[in-house]
Amino acid sequence: MTSVNNDVRRNREIEEATNLYFIHPLSARLVPLLARAGVHPNTVSIAGALCGIAAGIAYYKHFIFLGFALMIAWHIFDGADGQLARLTNKTSPSGQVVDGACDYITFGAIYLAIALTLLNTHKLSVLILVVAAAASHAVQAAAFEHQREVYLSWRKMESASVADVTARMSSPATLAMRYYAWIQRPFLSLPPALKHDLMERAGRSEAAEIGAKYREVYRGSVKLWSILSANNRSIAIFIAFLLNWPEGYLWLEVVALNLMVVGLMRMNAASGKRLAVLTGEAA
Repeated sequence: MTSVNNDVRRNREIEEATNLYFIHPLSARLVPLLARAGVHPNTVSIAGALCGIAAGIAYYKHFIFLGFALMIAWHIFDGADGQLARLTNKTSPSGQVVDGACDYITFGAIYLAIALTLLNTHKLSVLILVVAAAASHAVQAAAFEHQREVYLSWRKMESASVADVTARMSSPATLAMRYYAWIQRPFLSLPPALKHDLMERAGRSEAAEIGAKYREVYRGSVKLWSILSANNRSIAIFIAFLLNWPEGYLWLEVVALNLMVVGLMRMNAASGKRLAVLTGEAA
């Protein structure tokens, strides 16, 4: 059985190790079978969400290893839907929305499982911690995805024509995507004024040069943002249930990962200043 080639897989240079060496290779093995069967990418996303819901039930029933296995299955489907969409030329804004919604459904099931588990031994007030963790997760995930999306957009400019530049990083088309962009706004990798100036220069035949400099400055920081990835959360959830301490994962979300975001934003600010110097935009 053959796997798909790297052209339809996500960019390897900023991919975290669990995706690079485990999840995405398995997804790549699955994609040709799905393509030959005529399965739509949205169907794959929904199948992944069903695995996520089943994982939540398994965790609540204290079938911890089954829950973890089902989360791995979700990750494999989640990796396969995008690869399948690119392979079959079925990428679309609506597909991105379906994929994102299925991700939220999956982790919604996990947070529900944690909440129901904790209500067996804790007061109703523990739901405040659950809601705070879920809200933190949503914001952190949006911030993480923004770093990846922007990096890949600037990277593509290295080989873009001048006519392509104005289409890059355009305003999201759908209401759901505009809402997602609104969540991401506090976590912009570049100050708006600097982005505007660089985009104008990119439109004047400097796209390749500026894209290369963005890649040079931000590649390391984007990889550090991967600590907020869904893969790492799945591992943390598994460990928390294994230790019979699911609230430990909630505290990780609310305290440790939020502090991590603050640190990463400070790093972004420093990277923005460095890019401004490299591109001659520094005052």
